[in-house]
Amino acid sequence: MELGARLRAFAGFVRRGSFTGAAEELRISQPAVSKHIADMERDLGVKLIERRSRALTAAGEFLADHVLRADAILAQATRGIAALREPGLSTLSVRASGTPGTYLLPDVIASFQVAHPGVRVNFELGTSAEVVKAIRSHHAEIGVTGGFVAAPEIEAEPLIEDEIVIVGARNFQGKRLTRDDLESLTWISREVGSATGLIADEALAEVGIVPRRRLALPSWESIKLAVRRGQGIAACSRLAITEELEAQTLVVIPFMPWKVRRTFSIVRIRDAALTPPAQQFLLMLRERWGDTYSRSSSQMK
Repeated sequence: MELGARLRAFAGFVRRGSFTGAAEELRISQPAVSKHIADMERDLGVKLIERRSRALTAAGEFLADHVLRADAILAQATRGIAALREPGLSTLSVRASGTPGTYLLPDVIASFQVAHPGVRVNFELGTSAEVVKAIRSHHAEIGVTGGFVAAPEIEAEPLIEDEIVIVGARNFQGKRLTRDDLESLTWISREVGSATGLIADEALAEVGIVPRRRLALPSWESIKLAVRRGQGIAACSRLAITEELEAQTLVVIPFMPWKVRRTFSIVRIRDAALTPPAQQFLLMLRERWGDTYSRSSSQMK
């Protein structure tokens, strides 16, 4: 089940932000996308897209809100019917950003697979932006991310609150660093698109710290290894360094007024019924981590 060609072309444009991107998504020509949208504008009697800036008009924004949600619900319905038709061949697609995907979800996925051995789990990591993109493009049914979600068809349900701390090698134990000290050190972070990196950069700007040297690495494990070896410091999730703090291979570097928190949320299509496997996985996820949200929120106040 899917929208008509014109609405699909418009939905593709909204998701990708360009006629070329929509054409790539729909696997049709760019002129075909442009014609579908122009025909729809003519029939509706309003302009939906400002051709020069590629921005949506007020009418375009209004229509996008409805079309994206309708497209997502239809895609969800197709998956649900397939799961009901062949329950023994069900697939659950889950996406998560780096921190929750590495430190929160693996235990839940392992338990889910034991409880539902007939369900094939497709679990992938990505940046927060990639997680939301996977949900919006129907490549995943459930996502977990710490990034800001701003899409009309996406619903975000708080799961757990996390604290972002500055960490260094064990030789920083007991030291209190000045702003100049922190600026002179190499700051190690994830690649562009990481929610942790974006939040940390905003926090650095707020306290007036401008790092002189930066190093981007592709995973939290590589970041922690580099920090342990004294190659720099990092702003990372406290959840990600639980074992290192206990073993004292990494230490938290106190710096006032640094106090940064963020919430990991479950993201999925708004108002759409989940497939049976997704319903069961969501229940397990809430049971494992949902109660932690209220506790961690109160402890960090």
